[in-house]
Amino acid sequence: MLFSCSNAGPAVGRAGSGAIGAQQADSTDGSGAAPILSPSPGQPPAVRVSDTFDAQELEQQFEQVARRVSPAVVAISATDSRLDADDTQRSDDLNAEKLSNVLDTVDRTVGTGFVIDPEGYIVTNEHVVGKAEQVWVTMDDRKVYPALVVGSDPRSDLAVLKIPAHNLPTVKFAAADACRGQWAVAIGNPYGLAGGGEMSVSIGIVSATGRSLPKLSGKEDRLYSDLIQTTAQINPGNSGGPLFDIHGDVIGVNTAVILPQKQTNGIGFAMPADRRLKGIVQDLKDGREVIYAYLGVKVGMPTFRECKEAGLSAETGARVDVVEAGSPADEAKLKVGDIVIKLSDDAVRDADQFVRAVGGAGVSTPVKVVLYRNGSTRTVTLSLRRRELTATAVTRESQRLHWHGLLLGPVPAHWSGSANSAAAGANTTAAASVQKKPATGLMVIAVDPNCPLAKEGIVQGSVITTVAGKPVAEVTTLQQIINDVPADKCVLGLAEGTKAVVSVQEAP
Repeated sequence: MLFSCSNAGPAVGRAGSGAIGAQQADSTDGSGAAPILSPSPGQPPAVRVSDTFDAQELEQQFEQVARRVSPAVVAISATDSRLDADDTQRSDDLNAEKLSNVLDTVDRTVGTGFVIDPEGYIVTNEHVVGKAEQVWVTMDDRKVYPALVVGSDPRSDLAVLKIPAHNLPTVKFAAADACRGQWAVAIGNPYGLAGGGEMSVSIGIVSATGRSLPKLSGKEDRLYSDLIQTTAQINPGNSGGPLFDIHGDVIGVNTAVILPQKQTNGIGFAMPADRRLKGIVQDLKDGREVIYAYLGVKVGMPTFRECKEAGLSAETGARVDVVEAGSPADEAKLKVGDIVIKLSDDAVRDADQFVRAVGGAGVSTPVKVVLYRNGSTRTVTLSLRRRELTATAVTRESQRLHWHGLLLGPVPAHWSGSANSAAAGANTTAAASVQKKPATGLMVIAVDPNCPLAKEGIVQGSVITTVAGKPVAEVTTLQQIINDVPADKCVLGLAEGTKAVVSVQEAP
């Protein structure tokens, strides 16, 4: 069975469909070594690999990689339940045992992440945290931190978290793309086993590159293509974790697995750490939304005969199999059977690459495609639209923090003021005066009915401008204050229109 490799408690992730079996035949001379074949006359000599192999040196290299990069890998625990106890939001009041006891009372999801910025920014898979109300990470040294989702992209299955920490060790992305046959090192949190610290390490090789998982992509509305296939052990709980090369540089983000069956020992897949992935990660870290273009076609690979008839020297391009009514492709008169060979002057290598290229083409300006139809080529101009995703992405505007019965987020850019809690309980028109939009602060998006602050005048629409005397303009700033300042010192300052200050006390 095919799974995206997070782990939700005792269940194993979210299943895709399809199982792949493989058989392997050995051909040796009986000594256990592959026979050396002599080239036929006139042929080039066979390629030979060095006969020397230092197993101890290789072992030491793996050990050094694990020791050096594990401090930058984290185990992730997430729950879709709301736990408002203040001591679950301060790292000094948490440890792995206490977190485990808290999460034993709710449904949880586990995964892996890795630190990309010493100020506490962590990359993981979106499917690990996409439905989470609260998230925590455990470091390799057993330190536990509360975490916020600061950006997510369901389409690429990537998310960036922020924890209230500084001067953290970080990973380094590899300069070159992964190559078939190179060593691969997976470090992470399989089945939640590293939830108490000390990340798990597994070793393998890059089995192949350019793999696609179309059934899982269609089921979850994600883009699982151009993946790295690896023999390094990937299991539920490894989702979002790093796949390293032998130098300890990240070559991929572990994402999916075909779990062991009678037909297979288990096959892992990772998203390559290429320029596209790095760009998405930077956008998410900065809180920017990742926008994908929509064309409205389903494509496949043309056959050798179709390519030959189109004048192509090899099996390249993308054949249009379906055109959705009312889509940009329909408006541009694309037809079933068209073979697209260029997009914006870039050659189309195959169907998967075409889908990725369309998604990244942008929607602000028209793009041109060159296609083959009925014996001739023609150029068509497309006005792409924004793709609507089935899942909600997290951006700077939609970041949220649950704290003491409040759901807090940035003040909406379009907000022009509201009748605030100075008028709570009042029925006069004069009391419902419009509040001027503050220059900074966080808005109360929702208030729990049992929230003790409701008695102090906090209502939906209240704007908090300071906490513990410190200005708060971003959710991550409040996260750091909550982590660093005792609850009884967290006095709230509110924007004009409500009471000036509200004290936060520990829940009884």
